Amino acid sequence: MKNKANLAAGLVLLLSVLSACKKETEAPVDNTSTTTAANTPIGGLNAVFRDTVTVVQGDVTIRYQKTDICFPSNEIFEFTANAPGFPANTQYTWTFGDGKSMKGKSVRNIYKDPATYTVILEARNAANELLQKASVSVKAAGQQVSPTAVFSSSLQDINILNNMTFTSRSSVPVGTIVDHFWQWGDGTTNNTSNSFIPKNFPPVAEDKTYPVRLVVTANSGCKDTAQVNVFVPAIYTISGSFDAVQYEACTNEYFIFTPNTIGVPAGAVYTWDFADATGFVQGNSVRKSFTYQNDYDVKMTITLKGKEIYKTHKAVRAFGQNIKPKALMLRNIVSSTATTEKWAFYTQSNVPHGFLTGYRWEMPFGVVNDNFNTIVEQEYTKAATPTNYAIRLIVTSNTGCKDSTVANITVAAK
Repeated sequence: MKNKANLAAGLVLLLSVLSACKKETEAPVDNTSTTTAANTPIGGLNAVFRDTVTVVQGDVTIRYQKTDICFPSNEIFEFTANAPGFPANTQYTWTFGDGKSMKGKSVRNIYKDPATYTVILEARNAANELLQKASVSVKAAGQQVSPTAVFSSSLQDINILNNMTFTSRSSVPVGTIVDHFWQWGDGTTNNTSNSFIPKNFPPVAEDKTYPVRLVVTANSGCKDTAQVNVFVPAIYTISGSFDAVQYEACTNEYFIFTPNTIGVPAGAVYTWDFADATGFVQGNSVRKSFTYQNDYDVKMTITLKGKEIYKTHKAVRAFGQNIKPKALMLRNIVSSTATTEKWAFYTQSNVPHGFLTGYRWEMPFGVVNDNFNTIVEQEYTKAATPTNYAIRLIVTSNTGCKDSTVANITVAAK
């Protein structure tokens, strides 16, 4: 037993010597284990630390500082322990509050997420006896808190070419965008927390390009800048629209489109988009046939020397082709007695494009049925000789177009 006790004491002494000789480095660790000397140190030669804070607890002085948080920097904390009264081989273990720990008198850590963390320092001698435990609270901004400035522009009103809107699509991986500072390139600026802003550029008689600059600021205080050259065309006082006149609606429908605008300069070109996937047509007055029934958002664009100077649009309701219905009728005797005969009449009417909205049956003896019935019946009294009657069917489609057919029947004699 005595030999075993001596052996254990010898091992403790050997470990103490090895611990005192071990070189400590600034090495980060994963979330589950303590760092080793083989890990890569955090930071680099270009890391500039500032805002030094000193905290004294017992015999230990903790000093920490951090680098800038904005791109291209990563926020790095550096912690240093100073305990003049402790043995030279004192081992310092830091627990950063984010699941990582590190050993060394001076260490560094990077916090991924913004939060307030409690950093705990334990100082132990070569025999692993706790000499001092201290803690300090640090507020970290986290990583990726620098914004990226991005924006786009568009026309707010196609009839006012210098009236534009700007939309910031700026983002920040961690945090929020709190300010947009717009420099319009015409001597004016705007500050807003909104990502959307309208801008009316001065009306000019010639084309002009403005270097629009956006500076965005995140809640971290970090900034980024984007610039886009925005083209503003010369202003023409054009107004008006166009006329769309429909012809032969129920047979071979077509439209005549004619501009109805004023203020258009000489040499302008009119381009039409009929919104039916048939391409563009140029011309001052054009003829157009639509294949299918629909409300088409027809656009007329006026260009001058290849540049758009005016655009307008309106909805045009087209019936399309093959919209006239076809009236068809079947008839048969459903019952017969010595004195009466009952007939039934069936519609088989159809329309190639569209649908039927009305059936009008004009029967003998002034009887009219227009209640959208597809089947009607009528009883006839037999006379001494066979009697002929005519039944007319008039059908109406959803376009208002009509067609009719007549069925002749003969009621047998009694």
